[in-house]
Amino acid sequence: MALPVIRRYTLAAPAALNTFNNLTDDLTGQAQFLILGSNVLQDMVNDPDPAAGLRYEFVLLKNGNQTPVRAFSSTISPTTQGRIPLGPVTLSAGQYIFSGQQTAGALTATSIVVRYAAPLN
Repeated sequence: MALPVIRRYTLAAPAALNTFNNLTDDLTGQAQFLILGSNVLQDMVNDPDPAAGLRYEFVLLKNGNQTPVRAFSSTISPTTQGRIPLGPVTLSAGQYIFSGQQTAGALTATSIVVRYAAPLN
């Protein structure tokens, strides 16, 4: 049985609001990640929570296409009782990218932490 893996992804400060950009894996420096077998996205949280007035939206792309996996910074705060757990989400083989946009506030970078059931390839 594989141990869960935690990865941190960063959305650089955007040039404009409401514009999607790829997040970068802080460990590898890459935006894309490859899954060769099945895996499970277990959870996702802000790291750290955005400051007051800042709002973000995150989506997961597979092979260049948007998946139904979507999260909002206001719902993935690890410090609130109103947090909505994202997973478990089954991930089949393919190439994935997290994409995000800032929807409110001064243009600021942000990060999320994602937990997977098994190591990424």
